[in-house]
Amino acid sequence: MSEKLIRLQRALADWQLDGVLLTRRDNIAWLTEGASFYVVERAETGVASLFITQDKVLLLAPENEMPRIVAEEALPFAYQALSYPWFQSLNGMLPLGHFGSDTPQSGMTDILQSMIVLRQGLNANEQQRYRVLGREAAQIVEGVARQLQSGVTEWQVEARIAAACLARGIRPMCILIAADERIAAFKHPVPTQKKLQQQMLITLGAERHGLHVSLTRLVHIGEPEPVLRQRFNALCQIHADILCAMQPGHSWSALFKAIEAAYQQHGHVDAWRDHHQGGPAGYGCRDMIVTPETPGNVSNDSAVAWNPTLKGVKSEDTFLLTVEGCEALTRSGEWPMIKVQRSERTLHFPDWLVLPSSA
Repeated sequence: MSEKLIRLQRALADWQLDGVLLTRRDNIAWLTEGASFYVVERAETGVASLFITQDKVLLLAPENEMPRIVAEEALPFAYQALSYPWFQSLNGMLPLGHFGSDTPQSGMTDILQSMIVLRQGLNANEQQRYRVLGREAAQIVEGVARQLQSGVTEWQVEARIAAACLARGIRPMCILIAADERIAAFKHPVPTQKKLQQQMLITLGAERHGLHVSLTRLVHIGEPEPVLRQRFNALCQIHADILCAMQPGHSWSALFKAIEAAYQQHGHVDAWRDHHQGGPAGYGCRDMIVTPETPGNVSNDSAVAWNPTLKGVKSEDTFLLTVEGCEALTRSGEWPMIKVQRSERTLHFPDWLVLPSSA
């Protein structure tokens, strides 16, 4: 029996439930360490569910979906497979009792937020998978970035990143591309047919076997103007302050105060208001966006992706917090970096990649 299944079954008593129905892909991937039961790429829910009680696990799926799931999505614990006609509901398969569900179900308790809390803490296997995913995601983004030339469209860059991801079994969940003035104009620049002239922002949110990483890289054809360099250096200072303030046991609300203070200290008092700053990650792109009211505390063996932003620049990577410190996951080792010193601690953040001008 898996440790996660035991953790979930023990939680049933605290939640005062006889069992839970899991249908969301993130929760199923967490419990099974990789299965997701999806067919539609962008869907939050799969085509099958897991019903868990204190003494059993039921795999519930339509008859047309069950054969592939059983053959190709192995589960790390014993279960009983029950199928039903595709034109009927799974509700007829459930026993009577007081149950919870991570998707809206009549008569069931909403356990979505409780599951997010339960998911916190990554085991050794997950941490290793995370390192591999983070490195490969960085290699993909940076490999595409190094080949940029004036005239390429945002759509073309998006297509290159998506193709490289899919070739490695990585799902490109979020690709944001901004050329030139769109970087400063929009916080979430969905790609368009705009052509690159001088500078480009590339953001990738990538998932494999349920785990998510996020990263952003900036490219400039020719040397950036001094004011742009100065602003990005200030942003890396802010990012460094955030990471240094992220200590196990500290509350998320206290950490948000440190974020506000970091912006103020480096001369951008209210800039944090312009965009969210990120938060803990793992089986979600962000398990939650940290705000002044976010409950809970920072914990070891957890992932976080901050994305501090100033006008025209953004710093974003995914980190793993362990007893040994804060480890950057989305790094390839082949990108220009900015070094930031905090007492005896040295941190590195991706700098502008300066490409030669064809002029």
